[in-house]
Amino acid sequence: MIMKIRYGVIIGLLLISALHGVQAKIYPVANLEEFNKTVPTLGPGDEIVLKNGVWRDVEFQFFGKGSPEAPIILRAGTPGKVSIEGKSNLKLSGEYLHVSGLIFRNGYTPAGSVIEFRNKNEVANNCTVSNCAIEGFSNPDKSKNDFWIQINGKNNTVEYCSLTGKANKGMTLTVRLDSLTSIETNHHIYRNYFGKREPLGENGGETIQIGLSQTSHLNGWTKVEENFFEQCDGELEIISVKSCENMIINNVFKECRGMLTLRHGHRNIVYGNIFLGNGVEGTGGVRVINENQKVFNNFFSGLRGRGVGSALVLVNGIPNAQPKEYDQVKNAVIFNNTFYDCSIPFQFGHGNGPNRNMRPLNTVISNNLVYCINEDSLIQAYDKTDGIRLENNLMISRNGKMKGNNMANGQVTLIKKDDLMIPVSQSVGVLPNNTLLDKSKYGPAWWQKK
Repeated sequence: MIMKIRYGVIIGLLLISALHGVQAKIYPVANLEEFNKTVPTLGPGDEIVLKNGVWRDVEFQFFGKGSPEAPIILRAGTPGKVSIEGKSNLKLSGEYLHVSGLIFRNGYTPAGSVIEFRNKNEVANNCTVSNCAIEGFSNPDKSKNDFWIQINGKNNTVEYCSLTGKANKGMTLTVRLDSLTSIETNHHIYRNYFGKREPLGENGGETIQIGLSQTSHLNGWTKVEENFFEQCDGELEIISVKSCENMIINNVFKECRGMLTLRHGHRNIVYGNIFLGNGVEGTGGVRVINENQKVFNNFFSGLRGRGVGSALVLVNGIPNAQPKEYDQVKNAVIFNNTFYDCSIPFQFGHGNGPNRNMRPLNTVISNNLVYCINEDSLIQAYDKTDGIRLENNLMISRNGKMKGNNMANGQVTLIKKDDLMIPVSQSVGVLPNNTLLDKSKYGPAWWQKK
């Protein structure tokens, strides 16, 4: 009888534990050895806390299986007070992990990435890197290729991070797709600050890349939302989209000498973005390639890029294009955008030549406001434009309003909002969301207080 009672008590305690969950634990660690011993013991809700100070030549492998309600956490003792230096990096793998408050500086990664959502063959899913910074953490040999953040797996988030000063070859942030673990990824790149990046002088200096040429037919489903890009001059492609069904929305590009480029892949959406050139040479907008792309409700101001680097570029494609070549533009829809004080903002059929003769097809450009009164011409065409339909656009150059081609005939008023001059019309164009220009909402809070 006593034994049955004891068993009953034990079973009751186990049931209570199952119902209420095991209490999460906090594990302070002072060195890599303690970190490596602790990580395998972590369960849902547990936290591993790095001691404040400099951690030099450390390669962290952070893994485990948290839960939506109780992720496993890796954080700094005090946000911004843990400096990871020397030859160091961080790899995540597993489920529901959360990393925050770390700074990488005064060194570079000895591997392919500084932060990677993968460790060997195991990817990370449903994981978050938040409130971290990578500052000039670059290989001194600029020809050596690495990434600062590589996102694999599915449903991962990079948010409120500050990434500034990458000097060597390789993307600042890259999303990798494959046909097994990383397709239709639902990644979210949200409210990060991408700071100054000097021109690399060759291909491979993108700030963000989503997919690769060889996987461009796969759906990415990555959302790049409300980030601030400032003087990201690494190469022509600031953001290089190389997959399908991604969203680039409500970002600010300030004085970036390059383009948001829909390089490969189809059915991508670009809307609500602000492109501020402030008269800096080489500053551009959006380059459209491939099929069924949508570009709408964006604001382009003071851009001085020309030719392939202009405010809006539709390229010519190559017949039977190979994965790394240029597909024909088909079924693009470009509407409700505003272009103000940009150098020859529309470039149609760029790249036209004997091997680039597939001009844009079945493309509609409608309800846009183009107010560039210092320009003699607003459209530069490199080929016939019979596949591009202009509808109800209000376009004003030095020579007055453009006529024909179903042009609109409204009035334009210049207004000033938060030191930003904006042309407005009742019938076409769009007002930018000026709250996006407040940099205090981007990057980690401790970074803003420097």
